[in-house]
Amino acid sequence: MEKTLFSTPEVAGWLGLFHTTVRRWIEKGRIKGIRVGRNYKIPAEEVVRILDTHGIALPEVVKMHRRRSENKGRDLASYGTYHGSILQKLLIVEEIENPAFVCRKTFILGANQAFADLVGHSQADLIGLNTAEVIDDASQEGLVDFTQRRMQHPEKEPADYVTHLKKDRNGKRKIRITAGSLNNMKDVFLLVVSDA
Repeated sequence: MEKTLFSTPEVAGWLGLFHTTVRRWIEKGRIKGIRVGRNYKIPAEEVVRILDTHGIALPEVVKMHRRRSENKGRDLASYGTYHGSILQKLLIVEEIENPAFVCRKTFILGANQAFADLVGHSQADLIGLNTAEVIDDASQEGLVDFTQRRMQHPEKEPADYVTHLKKDRNGKRKIRITAGSLNNMKDVFLLVVSDA
């Protein structure tokens, strides 16, 4: 699968900077980044823009994104209309190694294979599923409240939420959920799952 997001250490390495500098640039709005848990990822189009601005040759892994942006609008095969779209933002979940899913309030919009394996559903079956189907009913409302408070006041609210994952009829599994947001997508949250 083609890489569409890059870490702050990768971009910092290409720029000859410390990754904390790149992180500060994201936080100050100088460059676009997507928060994933406690880290940031930078979309490929933004990496191309940054490296071009600084006159740095593009690494091979980034060159294909420049070609795509140059071909945008020339033919339908490039799917340029999806550039920066909701679909592209939802695909961030595939870049995460830990079990993760994206939801709007109580409905799952997409999940990575690790999360699908964890809950015993296929990725396709998870789309549109109510989170109550995989997360303990008693804690579902608390999860929505946690994610909304976390996005409004990230520095004040706890970083993690502890709840139970429904495993089967006989038991539940205690998990810790870290919440993140996707740019310009109101009420859409990226949730990364780990053992509690």
